[in-house]
Amino acid sequence: MENDEEHLFTIGELAKLVGVSVRTLQYYDQANLLNSTYTESHKRVYTRDDILKLQQILFLKSLGFPLQEINNKILKSKNSADLKKVFTQQREILLHQIANLNKIAVTLDQVISETEGGQEISVDRLITIIELMKQGNPYSFVVRYFNDEQLKSIENRLLAPSGENEILVEEVFAQLESLYQKGADPAGKAGQELAERWWNMVNYFTTGDIDMLERLISAGRDIGNWPEETKNISEPIENFLKKALNIYLLTNGIKIKIQNEHD
Repeated sequence: MENDEEHLFTIGELAKLVGVSVRTLQYYDQANLLNSTYTESHKRVYTRDDILKLQQILFLKSLGFPLQEINNKILKSKNSADLKKVFTQQREILLHQIANLNKIAVTLDQVISETEGGQEISVDRLITIIELMKQGNPYSFVVRYFNDEQLKSIENRLLAPSGENEILVEEVFAQLESLYQKGADPAGKAGQELAERWWNMVNYFTTGDIDMLERLISAGRDIGNWPEETKNISEPIENFLKKALNIYLLTNGIKIKIQNEHD
């Protein structure tokens, strides 16, 4: 009995030994996750086996498992197949969280990029960048070419609640990338249909504002300074879309020339 008592730890001793708070241990006890025993003097005590169990709980918690799942599915499980299923599901959850964190990091990189160079940037502009990034739009950097009023107009259309405009943009970009990869002719039927869709989309988002249109064209001319993550679409724009648009505009008597740096 004396030897057994040497291996008992009070709640305060266990908290200090493992590095958790007394309140945490009390909660684990109340939740039947890690039950203590009581001495004759009504003190909570724990055995060395309890220490091992607590370490398991803390390890599983560090992997993101909720306490209820640790208690009901893991600690009580004797079936390796069930454990495999639980750990596989948790792995998928963690991978999803990692992907979200990576997206947040990319968003922060974009915000940092916009604040470099000593130029002032409004809170509204930063919020727009973040909203565009949250929507998965890799072209949020284009906002730097517009003033705040123009940016608000574009944002209202692009981020419309219906989501139709966002889908339209995605479809046009996807069509461009597909035609470029297939080696399509910018002057061909598919190339000119894309140019027409693109031009209509540009007019929709610029709302007939000549200054906005010129700023958008300036963004296209500045393609060499676009972020690296836009390479998958900047190359099709530079080597296919600009040619297709020049032909479309010329054919339809629209006197706006979009210069190609390689012409």
